[in-house]
Amino acid sequence: AFRHSSLGEPLGVPLPSLSAGGEEEEEKKESVVVSLSTSANADDGESGGGLYADAEERAFYEQLPDLRAVLPAVLFSEEGDADTSGLEEAMRRLPSCSSRREVDDLASELTMRGLRSARRPLVRALLSPPASAADAPRCYARLAAVLSGAFKHVGSEVGSLVAAEFEQLAERPEQDLPARLRNAAYVGELVRFGLVSPPSVFGMFKACAGAFSAAQLGVVVALLEACGRFLHASPASHERMDAMLGALSQLRSVHRALPPDLLAELDAAIAACRPAEEIEARAAPELPPLQRYVLHLLHEQLTAGSAEVVVRQLRKLPWRDEPEVGRWFAAAALSAAEVRFHAIPLLATVCSHLLPFQEAAVLRVVDGAVEALRLVIDRPGIDFDAAKQSRRRGCLVRLVGELYAYRLLDSRAILRILYWLVPKQAGVWGRVVPITHVPAHAEAAGAEPAARPLLRHGEPLLDGPADCGRLRMALSLLDVVGGFFSRGLARRRLDVWLVYLSRYLFCKTVSVDVRFALHDTLAALRPQLVLPDSYEQACAAVARLETVMADDQAQGEALAHELLHEAAGAGATSGEEEGEEG
Repeated sequence: AFRHSSLGEPLGVPLPSLSAGGEEEEEKKESVVVSLSTSANADDGESGGGLYADAEERAFYEQLPDLRAVLPAVLFSEEGDADTSGLEEAMRRLPSCSSRREVDDLASELTMRGLRSARRPLVRALLSPPASAADAPRCYARLAAVLSGAFKHVGSEVGSLVAAEFEQLAERPEQDLPARLRNAAYVGELVRFGLVSPPSVFGMFKACAGAFSAAQLGVVVALLEACGRFLHASPASHERMDAMLGALSQLRSVHRALPPDLLAELDAAIAACRPAEEIEARAAPELPPLQRYVLHLLHEQLTAGSAEVVVRQLRKLPWRDEPEVGRWFAAAALSAAEVRFHAIPLLATVCSHLLPFQEAAVLRVVDGAVEALRLVIDRPGIDFDAAKQSRRRGCLVRLVGELYAYRLLDSRAILRILYWLVPKQAGVWGRVVPITHVPAHAEAAGAEPAARPLLRHGEPLLDGPADCGRLRMALSLLDVVGGFFSRGLARRRLDVWLVYLSRYLFCKTVSVDVRFALHDTLAALRPQLVLPDSYEQACAAVARLETVMADDQAQGEALAHELLHEAAGAGATSGEEEGEEG
């Protein structure tokens, strides 16, 4: 007869003990699990750099029992009555669940007591985890995820209702703060089980960051602690979460008046989302020595007393032998302009002195500055990087103005930028979406930047009444180049744009600081200029100007000068009459 030990004797190993059949049936229920992991690094949970901190946490969120595989199929049909008293008794045990096994056992018991016909009470019970239990949100979320495998609408209803509750609580941000924090923690747990989508959470982050107060900061911290690391480690949401963390860091550096303890909590939450290995891996790449030398000259060495020395050192570089030097110089000049506002005139000086010797490299700087400025002008709305982008816009406008001052740009380029900022149609009420970019073939045919109204509900206002970003940039540019537009053809063409600007101002809610900046700029640019008294008067002036410009451009430019100064002449005449009467 064949003996079971005959295979073990030649191998020199004892016969393994086999479990009894009853134990196999007992363990069958636990062996049927569903994994929620779709990440390539899901197995790296123990290392600290994956989706989860350790294997136990990964098992809690990923290994869910398949109820349909271990329970009779009749329990999932729509026929039969529910054990109402048994269901109520089982749901009363829900707040006391604190482990994976307890949650899974409760899910099986609820299903066996007829959950198929009494799902609404359970969904309502899953919406409000108790505040007294720290593990309640994640246990409630696991129960919803386990039941959603057998009853699809349970998980979707819980996720949608909890997300809707978040929006309702956000309408009163300073009230019910503990409820908002509990809701945010619950939302984070539902995200980890796939019951709330990552785009919905990013919308919540954006809503909180839009009005960055102490209450909103607490909600952001709760969301980060609940699902920030998960979203950052997931390949599908890594890039967007990484950008979100950078934006939150920028907001944290701007809003320094918030409570220090909350700011410390935000710093800790952001640091917890990024593993230490990734932070170390983000070290700056090693640059070639020649590129580092160019960066050193423009970022550190360039001062008012060393500009000539920097130019001489740049001329000595191997421009012919190393083709990358021109690209390195342009990149270093643009990056230096964005971080060294006071050195922008010196950078323009360096470019001007280098033009006779390295024209291609200097033109690369000029083209890069103009194109970068166009891109920041087209940036839609106010985003999380608003403070950083505002500084970048100011630096690029100043750089373009200084390049014009050193004759590296002509007046047509400056006027084109002014019409990018304030197109002719932007001063019409309702036209709040400027169209800055004009294709080259259309521009050759006479097309110009324009503006249009909203085409669909919910479309962002790129140039709304309260947004003075374009006006600020135009004033900053005129502060630099306005003195060069005081005579000749350049003056007349600028007068035409100023007529459109006078109408554009009536479409803006101008703040006090912008009003003073506008007064100072126009007083230096056109001392005798008087703005229209009403929107109707400004529109009439624009209509009269466009009618004349359509027939004769030269006469239209002369008319623009009259429109800007005829009110001033009337004011001077009335003043003289009052003086004679006195």
